Amino acid sequence: MAQSVPAAAAHEHTRLAWRTWVPWALVVLAAVIGLVAALNVWVKRQALSTDNFTNASSQLIENEQIRGALSVYLVNQLYANVDVSAALEQRLPPQVKGLAPTIAGALQQPAVQATDALLARPRIQALWRESVRRAHEAFLALLNGKHNLLVSTNGQVVLDLRPLVEQLAAQFGLSGERLKQLPPDAGQIVILKGNQLQTARRSVKVVRALSYFLLFLVLALFAAAIWLADGRRRKLLMGCGVSVLIVGLIVLVVRRYAGNYLVDALTNNPEQKHPISAVWAIETQLLRNVGINAVVYGIGIMFAAWIAGTSRAATWIRRQLAPTMRSHPVVIYAAVALALFLVLISGPTDAQRIYPLLILFAFAFVGTEVLRRQTEREFPAAGGGELGT
Repeated sequence: MAQSVPAAAAHEHTRLAWRTWVPWALVVLAAVIGLVAALNVWVKRQALSTDNFTNASSQLIENEQIRGALSVYLVNQLYANVDVSAALEQRLPPQVKGLAPTIAGALQQPAVQATDALLARPRIQALWRESVRRAHEAFLALLNGKHNLLVSTNGQVVLDLRPLVEQLAAQFGLSGERLKQLPPDAGQIVILKGNQLQTARRSVKVVRALSYFLLFLVLALFAAAIWLADGRRRKLLMGCGVSVLIVGLIVLVVRRYAGNYLVDALTNNPEQKHPISAVWAIETQLLRNVGINAVVYGIGIMFAAWIAGTSRAATWIRRQLAPTMRSHPVVIYAAVALALFLVLISGPTDAQRIYPLLILFAFAFVGTEVLRRQTEREFPAAGGGELGT
């Protein structure tokens, strides 16, 4: 028996209802994965790139607050491992040798100030950069199983600041036998212990494996959502742009307030909070770049959805551009290329930003061609018709 008309309509409504909510669910899922991908990209570029890590660490020693905290650490290392009082006693006249301990204590604060000035010198900063680079290379070597490079540190990754301690000792005239008092681990900051190796290796493998997979998964989910939203694709495209914009804003907010939480969790000393905050700001610059890039991309996607929409302003713009799109399309493409070039040179740039930018550029030119064809249909050469329904 034939199915009744109301029953057939209800069945058709049920069959198509999923097309209403599934595309939006895909957009939300893509946004969540995009947030994870953004954090993953930051970890990969910052923690697993020796050049990026060294460049960021170079900015650390150039920061006055961080340099001041480092000066305190180095002077404390010197006083803890070298008998400064005995060294001064040898240099003082016999009648004041008994004042050596007092003088040594009084000189500690001026020594911090002198160390700060020493650390500002280019030659000393070069030693710092070399120490950071060696530590990071050792870190990657450990993750890659090259234990023979870490025999001297007993399987641990350390930031070796001993050359800076030795420079400081020489600056204050401590050399020879006094300098030999420095133990082998003086000035060494343990970054990764041997028992943390397996956890670190697993984490790095996950980060490396997901670095590009997550990005393409997000793009695939957005594409699937737009494809499924037949008749509502401009709305879905606008939703994709809004979701990318929100992801970028969340990344920037997380960077801001996670830094505040980290500083409060690490210390209650107001004098130590400023250096820690400065370290966080410098080491998360790439995260900031990722957030800003996402905001820019989101705005670009939203603009693309708006310019193709039915608003009066968008329709008027398309009408004005119609003659140029028909007669001189190369002008439109040149304008798009110029806009993309401005995004490239004005936005925060890092070594691997080129890959998402290439994807953005490809979508931009494809979208321009789609818009050009839409405009030609709406406003044919014979007469500037109105926007079709």
